[in-house]
Amino acid sequence: MRLKKTKESSTGLNTEFKNLDSGRTVSLEHVKKQIQNGNANYKDYSIVKKTNGTEYVRSKPDGKKNNNIE
Repeated sequence: MRLKKTKESSTGLNTEFKNLDSGRTVSLEHVKKQIQNGNANYKDYSIVKKTNGTEYVRSKPDGKKNNNIE
């Protein structure tokens, strides 16, 4: 499954994504919950926590650009 950013906050935080396989739009909170719950569809993504406490989602580093969040 691949995600594409569809909305971001004024600070640049990706807050909404489109699942490019299903066409479904999902929130950042939904994606984070799916990752935390171990949903296999989200296995290529991880949650990163900045020093200020903000959490964001990114694709796991693997050297491939075709599975990065667009």
